[in-house]
Amino acid sequence: MNHSVSSKDPQLRIQTTCLIILVAIALTYVVFWLRPVLVPFVVSIFVVSGVTPILELLEQRLNVSRLVAAGLTFLSGFLLLVIFGISIWLSVLDLSNNASGYRSRVRELVTEIEEKLPISLSNETSGESSERSRMPLTSGEKVTSLIDGLVGNAISVVSQTFISLVSTSLVVLIFVFFLLLGSPAIDKSHHTVKEINKQVRTYLSLKTIISIFTGFAFGLALHLFGVPMAFTFGVLAFLFNFVPNVGPIAASLLPLPLIILAPDASLFWMISVVIVINVVQLISGNVVEPKLMGESSDLHPVTILLALMFWGVMWGVIGMFLATPITAAIRIVLEQLEQTKPIALLMAGRYGKEVQTEN
Repeated sequence: MNHSVSSKDPQLRIQTTCLIILVAIALTYVVFWLRPVLVPFVVSIFVVSGVTPILELLEQRLNVSRLVAAGLTFLSGFLLLVIFGISIWLSVLDLSNNASGYRSRVRELVTEIEEKLPISLSNETSGESSERSRMPLTSGEKVTSLIDGLVGNAISVVSQTFISLVSTSLVVLIFVFFLLLGSPAIDKSHHTVKEINKQVRTYLSLKTIISIFTGFAFGLALHLFGVPMAFTFGVLAFLFNFVPNVGPIAASLLPLPLIILAPDASLFWMISVVIVINVVQLISGNVVEPKLMGESSDLHPVTILLALMFWGVMWGVIGMFLATPITAAIRIVLEQLEQTKPIALLMAGRYGKEVQTEN
């Protein structure tokens, strides 16, 4: 009897493993297929998790109902969106005002390159000697026209992205409003839900505070050096700081074209700006963040990188922003089940240590 039960154990484990794999594949397909609905909804859940303590504070201090507190939260979020939009618009105007200076700088660089290269950048044959005197200007105009086209396409892409971001943010605010009205007390929920909420709230609150100071320092440094769109780059540094490892690098690379092509800029000035903004990112990512956050996500760095790639493919840029808290929540859920607990330990980088402890 015992022998027959033990012989079935491997089969049951194989069946359970296969079922888990099939469920994971099905959930992956559903999450990808329903991303237009799930992305704003999941974002709103994380926002509610972080905003709930503020909401409860408003209820206690102002002695108002939850409806009024939720309305104040909604209006505050909408006001932030309006301020963000106006600031982006002013930054684009600042860049357009300096556009002529950047064009002149491009012409100067093209002319210098043509003078140093043995072969001309223009498509001139050897018999076209009468046009040779106009060669630098013609090439400069071609390159300038090309850059104008690239800038126009970039502005179009940024505008479309900004409109999409604003529309998604409005949907998120609507979700947040109704979730705040009907959100049950977390203290009365299941212990797994309370653990997920506690870990996500700790991660988001600390990450938000660090990102605010990082974005402020980043934008202030660019403003002091006179780089256009300093506020926009500061906001982007704030947002990209939520993407581990990759985000700060991307935020540091974004202002480089405006720094390199700045009119009347010296080499010392360019090097100084690049050093200062990278020092800001290094201090934030390697000094401040490890001391304040520690292991708040309880995920191995390799797990975070894989999560960034996976959720980036699934939900795009927003998926990369949400990769760490979503993966941390998945790890907590997997840790509650005996069959999936090894996967959770592997995600946290504690699998080998747990096995040694048990032995």
